[in-house]
Amino acid sequence: MAEALAAAFTDNLLTCSICLGEYEDPRVLSCYHTFCYGCICDHATRKITRDRTFPCPLCREDIPFPRDGLVKLKKDFRVHRTKELLSQRQQEEVSSPVRETDEHGVTQAIAHMAVSCERHLNNEIKYYCEDDDTVVCGDCILTEHSGHRISSVDKVAKSNRDKIKGALAKTEKTMNRFNEAVAMETANEGKDSYLYIRRVTIKTIRKQAQSMRKFIDQREQILISEVNSAYDNRKKQKEASKDVLELHHVSLRSACGFAQQLITNGTDYDIMIHAKALTDRLTEMEKTPVPTLDIPVQISYSPGTISNAGLEAMLGQVTVESQPSLAGQETNPRSTPHPPVFLEKADCVDSFSAKPKDDRAINILGIAIDEEQVFVVDSGNDRTKLFTHAGEFKSDIRLNRPFDVAVSQAGFMYITSQGDKRVKVYQSKGKHITTIGQGHLEKPRGITLNRQGHVMVCDGEKKSIFTFHAESGQLMNTIPLSMCTGPAYITVDSVNDNIVISDWGSNCVYVLSPAGDLLYQYGTQGSGDGELWSPNGVSTDSYGHIFIADRGNNRIVALSPQGQYIRYIATKDNGLNDPRGLAISPAGRLVVAVWGGKIKTFQYLQ
Repeated sequence: MAEALAAAFTDNLLTCSICLGEYEDPRVLSCYHTFCYGCICDHATRKITRDRTFPCPLCREDIPFPRDGLVKLKKDFRVHRTKELLSQRQQEEVSSPVRETDEHGVTQAIAHMAVSCERHLNNEIKYYCEDDDTVVCGDCILTEHSGHRISSVDKVAKSNRDKIKGALAKTEKTMNRFNEAVAMETANEGKDSYLYIRRVTIKTIRKQAQSMRKFIDQREQILISEVNSAYDNRKKQKEASKDVLELHHVSLRSACGFAQQLITNGTDYDIMIHAKALTDRLTEMEKTPVPTLDIPVQISYSPGTISNAGLEAMLGQVTVESQPSLAGQETNPRSTPHPPVFLEKADCVDSFSAKPKDDRAINILGIAIDEEQVFVVDSGNDRTKLFTHAGEFKSDIRLNRPFDVAVSQAGFMYITSQGDKRVKVYQSKGKHITTIGQGHLEKPRGITLNRQGHVMVCDGEKKSIFTFHAESGQLMNTIPLSMCTGPAYITVDSVNDNIVISDWGSNCVYVLSPAGDLLYQYGTQGSGDGELWSPNGVSTDSYGHIFIADRGNNRIVALSPQGQYIRYIATKDNGLNDPRGLAISPAGRLVVAVWGGKIKTFQYLQ
């Protein structure tokens, strides 16, 4: 009985889709497809891109190459537990042949298997360290987590299991709609309505052409070519749409299946390992739009009146009414059918002080913001401070002459240190992770992350932009800034990846292409429109608007994506004094660091 069950599990769960053999050291990717460690290593090494990603062999989703190598890929708890338990059941059946083994019993036993600590093999993992966000055993608490906030892993796992259940329940609705769409697509296989329309249209064209054959041979072929081209293009669009539909379906099925098995069969340890990433994945996939049914292209033909002149009018023209393809559907939640409208006067909706009572003279140079925290670089006190959005101080990090800060979507802080001539990387709770740029940077100032997640640093001494891989720290590119005399702050346009550099030495702002070509510049020294005085922080919003902290003129300048002056967002009349750092909040508001340690937030769009 156990041998038969083992064979069933091997065929359905334990087979690698690359080598088609039983899994050897199975590892799960972020898309929740599982492969042998050796198979995925070979695939990733061959397919890795310049952005250090590789496509999943099944769904082709881009998978980030782990900073510490593929050995950091998480193990698939389902396969490991199943193989261990089936081995135990087979041994038990040899000693007790009467005992029955069923699949339900195996899966239930998997969920209740104890998990041993990797460092203390005789200890069961029973606790969760809130400070380090990891599961530990009793000995780990004594040796490495003393004084930390410790909870029982079963209580925390129950909460995470419920979160996964909630995310799964919502995502399964999307999954069901994809099931219906795929079933309908399968039912319509072989029904080529476009081919019928093409034949009828061409027949009509040829019938009209018979009475004027000697004059219109050339025009006839042009029209037929238009029909064929429309048909071929639409057919390609349909194939592309079907491909996207199936890819989304495969991704949803994989994530939902993994989540369901994790809820049913995963141990508390497995829940803790996968909870955050899996919940985020399910929440993201819940929003995946299900495509509408493909509407056949409308190809019509309008015969013309036969005459000896105007051949194009006589034979008519082909009209193609096409529908947007699934492959080209826009899913960016920030996209909008209406252009943004600036308020006549920006509204300061929030303000707090970043200067505790015991600080000496404060000098805020850089600022960043994410969904939970505001990150403030106080060069005067050699600290980077963390606040809630309401202005409540949480913690700080001491550095050697910090200048600017950027925050990744994963919550990592990247802080330029002019004193150490490098970028220091921290977790959101302040734990130092690594350093970037040593040996390359001389005077690192502004810092930002582009849409690919790479770290871009503006060096004031070397007058260059250095681009580093965020995980490995490897130098990827250098862009010289020969036109600058004092490059300071940097940001990247989220619409087209254009690079914006403030040059307080030349009193202007430069906009470069992603390749580093100069597109345009804004500003000369002065106080009028089109003029700047010691420009500091720069930022862009989701519409491509460029914002400049015109420090010497005590104002914030707003430009169009093409570099044209729009208006002043705030001036000294609004209480703005000596603006330095700029950032756009997740809510789409402009956050400004000003003299005296004040952090002001402005609503500037309707």
